Amino acid sequence: MYALDDERMKGHEGWEKFPLFWFILFLSYRCTRTCEYCYAFNQVGYDNSVEMDDRTFERLLEWIPEVWRVNRTRVNIVVFLGGEPLLRTDRIKNVMDAVYRNTDGMQGMVCTNADLVDSVNWDDLEDIQWISTNITDIPIKELARRMKVIGERSNVINQTIIATLDEFNLERVLDITRFGIESGYRLRYYRNMYWGMDPRYRKALLERYHELCDMLEDYAIRGYDVHTTFLLDFLIPAWDLESSPYPCGKRMATVFPDGTIGPCIRNHTFKSGTIYDPNPLAKLQVYDFHYDIRRPDLPDECKVCESRTACHAGCPNDKRMFLDSTIGRSVLCDVHREIIPRLRHIESLKRNPSGTER
Repeated sequence: MYALDDERMKGHEGWEKFPLFWFILFLSYRCTRTCEYCYAFNQVGYDNSVEMDDRTFERLLEWIPEVWRVNRTRVNIVVFLGGEPLLRTDRIKNVMDAVYRNTDGMQGMVCTNADLVDSVNWDDLEDIQWISTNITDIPIKELARRMKVIGERSNVINQTIIATLDEFNLERVLDITRFGIESGYRLRYYRNMYWGMDPRYRKALLERYHELCDMLEDYAIRGYDVHTTFLLDFLIPAWDLESSPYPCGKRMATVFPDGTIGPCIRNHTFKSGTIYDPNPLAKLQVYDFHYDIRRPDLPDECKVCESRTACHAGCPNDKRMFLDSTIGRSVLCDVHREIIPRLRHIESLKRNPSGTER
């Protein structure tokens, strides 16, 4: 999986630009919305007014370069989430300025609901390369307008549409897909994980996933640039090595507004340390969150499954939440066994749109 470049790890051939260390920043829980499927909204003790204080923020500006110096990873990414990160674009600028002053640079990503695109200071976002827009419940026409504003006023090299598949978005997911593909945007769909074990929801989700794959196959054959990385449920279907690309519990620094840190983007109650602790990288090593088929405690059936290098036995946090253990199969095993081969077929169609063997 890895090669050493000036003693810093990078992805193997074809994945050199894929970030292998992720700084996930929840600088604030303030938001313009209260979506029922939001990770932060569903955590114990959620408070919409919580924001990182100035002292902690100043420490963060020192801490990110400190972690970068010891993580020995070539490609790092800083991801701004919330809450709504566009409420404080000044802090996004301060973080990216510190990154470029004190490291050899990182990718910058903002995940937003785009409610504020008409009023933000775009100069604060000049170093952001990727913006992902959560469609929430707005009409597709309004999503198109907001993404057009982002495209005209930012320096991003690509935009992604994010949709959590609640009842409303599950119904219109094909319309969202049609708009995204034909407009040249990437797509990212998450299930509503708080409905994850409801058999009716799982059945509807699987049916929609198959319909979605039918549509994407057609677009790939017609020559559209269909991206499957992170398209569904964090999956990387094109990854074909046994080593895991997932940084969870190993190369992920999730920072919360109070300065605590954890190993998971979706779990805001499990904390492994703070940004004030010595030896910060050690605080991010949490075996229970390792998203990796090489874990010796995983089921033997997972280790021989044809989908293992994309699924890696499923998200450990999902299993902690629903099964109270991280050692079993994916909570979406039945869904992934059907969908991962279809996503891989879409990748093959991109290489050979005719669908015939060469």
